[in-house]
Amino acid sequence: MPIVIAQSGESVNDVMSLVAAHQPPALIATLDPENDDLWFLYVSIGCTALKVVDPLEPRTTIAQLYKAASGSSFLTFRIAQMPTSSMVHAIEPQQVQHHAGYPPINTSAAGSR
Repeated sequence: MPIVIAQSGESVNDVMSLVAAHQPPALIATLDPENDDLWFLYVSIGCTALKVVDPLEPRTTIAQLYKAASGSSFLTFRIAQMPTSSMVHAIEPQQVQHHAGYPPINTSAAGSR
């Protein structure tokens, strides 16, 4: 299964373009911007059996999608560029343990470069 790595502030539209370039389903990995927990989203795009839902706002971020999906087993969503809906499942946050010699990465500073 392909893994797409995304910044938490990246738009869902941009990340789904990367997912579509691989053989879906895919796993999206990102970091919680508040505490650096590792977030995974299992995504299956282009599900023709799902009801077509309204598209997400273009500025919706991966972090916002994760938070919305974490409240349910599966969340149906759609981006405007796709005619069919997709589904996403948020996997429980994983705490990242930093070992000696490997300092934590400041994700908030990474987006300001």
